[in-house]
Amino acid sequence: MSESARHISGIVVRVHGRTCYVDAGGREIESSIRGRLKRGRRESRSPVAVGDQVTLLLEDDERGSIEQVAARRSELLRHSPHNERITHVIAANVDQMFAVVSADKLAERLLALDKLLAAGVMQSLKPCIVVNKCDLASREAIDTLMAPYEAMALARYVTSARTGEGLAELRRALAARVSVFVGPSGVGKSSLLNALEPGLALRVGEVDRHGEGRHTTTHVSLLKVGEGRVVDTPGLRDFGLTNFNLEELSLFYPDFAAFREQCKFALCTHRHEPKCAVRAAAESGQIDAGRYERYLAILREAWNTSQRREY
Repeated sequence: MSESARHISGIVVRVHGRTCYVDAGGREIESSIRGRLKRGRRESRSPVAVGDQVTLLLEDDERGSIEQVAARRSELLRHSPHNERITHVIAANVDQMFAVVSADKLAERLLALDKLLAAGVMQSLKPCIVVNKCDLASREAIDTLMAPYEAMALARYVTSARTGEGLAELRRALAARVSVFVGPSGVGKSSLLNALEPGLALRVGEVDRHGEGRHTTTHVSLLKVGEGRVVDTPGLRDFGLTNFNLEELSLFYPDFAAFREQCKFALCTHRHEPKCAVRAAAESGQIDAGRYERYLAILREAWNTSQRREY
């Protein structure tokens, strides 16, 4: 085989430690990462991520090494659970992000949902909402809790992996795109993907008596679902926004935009500043009070994180 023939292109579908699995024209190649690719920035520990477009040097028909990673058009990030100064790339080159929540636990998951949506906007992904397990709650209850998100003009899908409701519409939304499904454990992401693409046979866990799901997905993987691809992620109990200043958080809230421009201070955090139009809009009901209170909770969490980083 000539040197040029040994170089092929592909897309990373799984990363296990220092080993990557690359889909190269329908062949899955087990690949190592060249040393020079590992020597990246100290604050990032993801030289190669699921979704990366890469160039391989083939060693044989089943093995190779990754020599080059193409520039990423998008990244989905989270803080390392062990060191908040370090970020991990969960997935690369994603077109849209589906924040999945469970209808029967929707009220208590709104803070997690708001974090996911803000992260999607921040990282230039198209955020969408999937309310799964809709057979476990009334449509009226779902619509009431989702009403504040109408101002964000997001695509919203109400689904049930058990009954099949909403699956055809969601499948159409996935076609010809790379999407990522994110959300806490127990919301039924694996069941939903199995229903969308029955041949996947993903492991499905039970939800315990506290309503917490088992982490049946243990590694990020890129799956073929219908005419598109979906990044399946482990349940994220604490999905952290990364690398932003406190006054920037509201930039990731599309429903705050019209009011933010009216604030007296350009760097307003909308917490205590005088003549804050966002806070006034929340008090008058023009911005949903629950969304605003959860915004403040995320702001406080970000402030606490920034304080810890100084030590």
